[in-house]
Amino acid sequence: MTYSALPMIAPSLPVLSEVPSEAFPRPLSQILRVSTELAHKEVEVRLGLPGFILFPSDYQDCLLRFYQLYRPLETRFESFADWTGIGLDPPSRSLSTRLAADLRTLGVLVPDIRDAPAASLPRLETFAHALGACYVIEGSALGSQFILPQLQQVLGEGMTGADNFFRGRGSETGAFWRTFRAALDLFGDTHPEHIANTVSSAIATFKAIGLWMRP
Repeated sequence: MTYSALPMIAPSLPVLSEVPSEAFPRPLSQILRVSTELAHKEVEVRLGLPGFILFPSDYQDCLLRFYQLYRPLETRFESFADWTGIGLDPPSRSLSTRLAADLRTLGVLVPDIRDAPAASLPRLETFAHALGACYVIEGSALGSQFILPQLQQVLGEGMTGADNFFRGRGSETGAFWRTFRAALDLFGDTHPEHIANTVSSAIATFKAIGLWMRP
């Protein structure tokens, strides 16, 4: 994701659970992109990345807050067994693992970090909700690679060895994202009745990221 700097106010959103599944076109990856566009733009503006990171301490705080949010989310993803049914490997806490590595490099005692409180997380009641949340955080990992060069220019040696999170999956990122989008579309094709929950969860996850990262 790329980020701007001024706050925006969101208009009220429809209660998507009340919208019949027939109202959604396919594929699901496109539905998510269009339906979350406003929430996506709002979180970009609210976070203001990479502009608000001027010093190594800003960078450390950014990584810390991402870790506090992503670790419990990825832990929750692991409680669902439906991933392989749509062609995905079970989640491996890859984002929080990379964040933890970066924080240790910066001298942070990772075991002492507390997770974000449950009230700050999107509610993942079903696999459809988990899939919507995963769409958001995996998409942010895809976009983070475009932020990395700007951070390196500003921080220089201040982030040496602590760039695992913003590097994402490196050369494998594009291939993973294509696989993930195909899995989304498969889920939408086979479970159209759950599309509304996936979309509403993605919107809720964008909002949760914005509120937690920049309270």
